[in-house]
Amino acid sequence: MKRIIIISLMAVSPNIFAAQETSNAEAIEAILTSLNPPPEIDCYHFTDEVPPEEFIGFPECDITPSTISGSVEVGAFFNTGDNDYAIAKAKSDLVHDIGKLSTNWIVDLFGRRAEKENAETGKKEYETTDQKWATSLQSNYTLEEGGKNYVFAYGSYETNRFNGFDYQASVAGGWGRRWYETENAYFDAEMGPGYKIDEIAETEFHNNETQKSTIIRAAATYERKLFETMEFKQTLSAEYAPKSGDNSKYKSVSSITTKLIESLALKFAFSVDHNTEVESNISNTRTETSLTLVFSI
Repeated sequence: MKRIIIISLMAVSPNIFAAQETSNAEAIEAILTSLNPPPEIDCYHFTDEVPPEEFIGFPECDITPSTISGSVEVGAFFNTGDNDYAIAKAKSDLVHDIGKLSTNWIVDLFGRRAEKENAETGKKEYETTDQKWATSLQSNYTLEEGGKNYVFAYGSYETNRFNGFDYQASVAGGWGRRWYETENAYFDAEMGPGYKIDEIAETEFHNNETQKSTIIRAAATYERKLFETMEFKQTLSAEYAPKSGDNSKYKSVSSITTKLIESLALKFAFSVDHNTEVESNISNTRTETSLTLVFSI
């Protein structure tokens, strides 16, 4: 009889232990749920497993995708010898996409210091020979889902100690279109009216002057993947001032980017800035050649 009771207990005990473990797990889950309650549901998706009937009166959730991408690049060059100089460049190019709206923010910094001889003391001193700070912001809103036409709003600000202007600022808006697109290339072009302010720097010949004018802004961007790890990009922009005597500004940037590893690339760029109306002792056209490391975001 005792043997039968023992055998019966041995047969029942695993079920008892299993029930005890289940009870403990449920208790732990209840404690965790009380400490971290699930968020309250105030909207629903059509893809939810729970039938929509259970969400009657709730709006559909906003599932518009939002992404941030872009790059940050830095470069520096130092030379020592008879003529010492140092060059530094930094630039960030970020894009925020949400639904049909795409916003591009660019910040560009450039500086150069060279060793020159002081005419009075005869000693060599470092002097800043180039210094530029520029930023631009542009938002494009696509007019149709997956379409090619868009409207844009653009704004820019630039200060350069050696181009004859204390600062140059402009705003514009208009219409643009993606005229060409393949798997490896695309071409965008846009145009619209705008307004700009040029603060002309003070010189020994005249005081500083603020020049305001309406403009027509036109811009184009062409980008092509040359190889699996190499891309070419060309941007052109023009801020044309129709009024006679007002300054018009044109800019071109050509670049080739070669990927080194997944998020690191080497970029060679050549840019040209041209102002039609500057002081006689200042060049209308300024160029910049750079070699930088690019970190992708």
